Amino acid sequence: MRFTTPHTEEAEILQGLDALRNGAEYPVLEVFTPHGKNALFRIEFIQGEDSALFDSRAFTVTSNSLPTTWRYFQFDTGSTALRPESWSQTGFWEAYYDRDPWAVEVYETERRNILASP
Repeated sequence: MRFTTPHTEEAEILQGLDALRNGAEYPVLEVFTPHGKNALFRIEFIQGEDSALFDSRAFTVTSNSLPTTWRYFQFDTGSTALRPESWSQTGFWEAYYDRDPWAVEVYETERRNILASP
């Protein structure tokens, strides 16, 4: 995806975008759509460091290919996601952000697989 600074003052769209470079392309590691809201893209904004969710309306699609490791998930809340199955394990994201070694290893393995997808 290519990031383009949006011409809006809508806080929901702008949240966290100051971490991205205008015109830069970023691989999407996950697509998450909270129930009743706009899609969010998980982007690793500093290579090799944490990723974050950004409003999809700030990006332009530059490739229609999907990573082979992605699966579709629909949650009880009505939210949906396209991401590796292992990232949907209960407690995965909490463990990852707590730097639990097993979760960090799962994240890194899946990240490498996504980036290696054609």
